[in-house]
Amino acid sequence: MINRLIKIIFLFVILFQSSCGIKKRWDETGKYTIDDSLASTYVWKKGNQYIALVQSIPLSGRNLNKTIHPVRISSETIERSFSKIKYKKELRGNLIPVFNDRNLELLSKKIPEAISKTTRNQDVLFEIYQLKKKFKFLPTTINTTAGYVFVEPKRINIVFEKINEDYEGYDHDEPRILVGDASQGVYGSGVKVSKGWVILTPESWN
Repeated sequence: MINRLIKIIFLFVILFQSSCGIKKRWDETGKYTIDDSLASTYVWKKGNQYIALVQSIPLSGRNLNKTIHPVRISSETIERSFSKIKYKKELRGNLIPVFNDRNLELLSKKIPEAISKTTRNQDVLFEIYQLKKKFKFLPTTINTTAGYVFVEPKRINIVFEKINEDYEGYDHDEPRILVGDASQGVYGSGVKVSKGWVILTPESWN
C-alpha cells in the first residue's frame, strides 16, 4: 500500500512539473517545431503527452506525393501492427516491445481518429509516457516514446524520435535498435533517420 502511494505521488509530481510552462517539441533534424499554444492541432493531450496533427515532415527517402491522408484505419489494425514493433538496447540484447498494453490501448483509439482528420499535407505527431521501475524506495520513473506517423498505399510509416527514453533525457544518447520481422510484415526503411523508421505492411495488420 505504501509503495503504491509513493508511486502515485511521484507520478503526480512529474506530471505537474511537465504541465507547467510552454515547451517546444521537435524532430531531431530540427525541421519542425510544434508550439503548445497551437491547441487546435491536438487530437489528444495530457500534460506533455499528446497526439497532434502537424504539417508533413520532409524526410530523406520519403515521397510526399505518396501520402494518402486522410484515410480510415481501424483500431484493431493499429493495435495489432504497433504491438509487433520491437527494439534492443544492444546488438545481442533481448527484444523489448516499443509500446506497452496501456499505450497500445491509447494509440489504437487516437491514431485512427487523428489520421482520419489529416489533410494530404499533414502527419500525426505523438509523444506518450510509460512508467518504469527504477529505485527501491522510489520505484518508478517515466519513459517517453515519440515520433510521427504517415500512411502510404499499403504502408503505415512510423519515424521514431524517442524510444522508451528517460523523461529527463539521461539516456537519450544510448542506442535503440529497432528490429524488423518480415514474416510479420514489419520492415526497416533502410534510411538512417532519428531513432529509426518502421514500415508496417498488410501482413502486420492481421
